[in-house]
Amino acid sequence: MAKTAKKKNVTPRKPKATNGGIAAQRAKAYADMESQLGDVVRMGEIAAMMFDKDQGLFVFATTHLDEMLQDFKRRYYAMDFPL
Repeated sequence: MAKTAKKKNVTPRKPKATNGGIAAQRAKAYADMESQLGDVVRMGEIAAMMFDKDQGLFVFATTHLDEMLQDFKRRYYAMDFPL
């Protein structure tokens, strides 16, 4: 009969302590950007629909999309979160 292996007493690892305030701040910032991201995506869809239909509306939509993307990028990089 084989001997059963002895079990080692293993203490479970505790997760590293994180700063909950920073995580909450990031979550709120990303949640606040959600509607703006949806607007940017929709403008991209509109620009794509206008590609073959109306050159004037296509130019307007792509120009406006560029402005929206630049604003989104500016707001995104304005967030300052410590690592």
